[in-house]
Amino acid sequence: MVKLAPVLSLYLARSVGQSILLVTAVLSGLYLTFQIFREVGDLAGDYGLAQMLAFVLRSLPTGVYDLFPFAVLIGVMIAAGRLASSRELVAMRAGGFDRLQIVGRMISAAMALSLLMMAAAEWWMPQLELQARSDREQARTGQLAVSAGRVIWMRDADRMVRAELLLSDPELGVRFSDVHIYTLNEQFQPELLLQAESASHQNNQWLLERSTSLNLEGAQRSQSPMLRLDSAINPDVFLALSTRPRLLAMADIRRISGYLEQNGLDASEYDDAFWRRLFYPLNILAMVLVGLPLLFRTDRQLAPAASIFAGIAVGISFFVVWRIMIGLAGLSLLPLWLIHLLPALLFISLGCWRLRKA
Repeated sequence: MVKLAPVLSLYLARSVGQSILLVTAVLSGLYLTFQIFREVGDLAGDYGLAQMLAFVLRSLPTGVYDLFPFAVLIGVMIAAGRLASSRELVAMRAGGFDRLQIVGRMISAAMALSLLMMAAAEWWMPQLELQARSDREQARTGQLAVSAGRVIWMRDADRMVRAELLLSDPELGVRFSDVHIYTLNEQFQPELLLQAESASHQNNQWLLERSTSLNLEGAQRSQSPMLRLDSAINPDVFLALSTRPRLLAMADIRRISGYLEQNGLDASEYDDAFWRRLFYPLNILAMVLVGLPLLFRTDRQLAPAASIFAGIAVGISFFVVWRIMIGLAGLSLLPLWLIHLLPALLFISLGCWRLRKA
């Protein structure tokens, strides 16, 4: 048994991993198809078929991130159902693997992939999506470009604007930090520089806070606590860069949340996004763990296919309960982090109890 355990563990992990990746590929294909149909109607200017396909492919990872919990649930259930129907689970248990050991190996593989997805969403996906949206808007309007980080270069009539995108939201507006506005002369050379610690773009105007004006020709400097400049930029350009808070990196979520709180604005959406990201693997664990016990039923009343379907339905019920509790968060006196955590703890406890009874 000492030599058999590593072999069975590797076999279980490989079976679950392959099944999850296969389901992820199928769901990704469906998502990609729907995205292509949606983007076809937005072809305009230099935004042609090649640019559209590039945008869709680069925004695909964020869609996969949303679908991945369901891919894990379905993939684990299919892998476990296949092992159950071929009596391999019975053979493993006869070889000394109990239910908890089998489930533990399956969940370990699922959690490893979930943590990889979480890491990608933290360090890779936000910048990829921002760059994809920027390139799409650049092809459509020619006004916008994004460099390293979240720094944006914009053309605004006879000005060039460099700023760090802090927040772009349909309700809260567009806000920037570390703003540099260069006014160009007829030879397209900068003659005036405006620097501001922060700024917002509202009603076709720049509102610069704590700004410094520098005449590059005469080296004259002046300061202003608040300055307004007319703008020719269409606000839709900024909204095209709006990234859903839950797809931002956690560091960006906390930074924007702090900015909103300091300015007396509602930061609940960003706080909610932070706890969603932090508990992402735990929620996947709850979905899987509550569905698996149906495949270990001793009374055999359900066929393997029916057990898989029932397990997926039970796992999805976690998502429903979780969404309801999050929706009612505003009516509860409990802290937001606890509201996010409770459904996962409840379903994990239920799954462990059912495994012991199976």
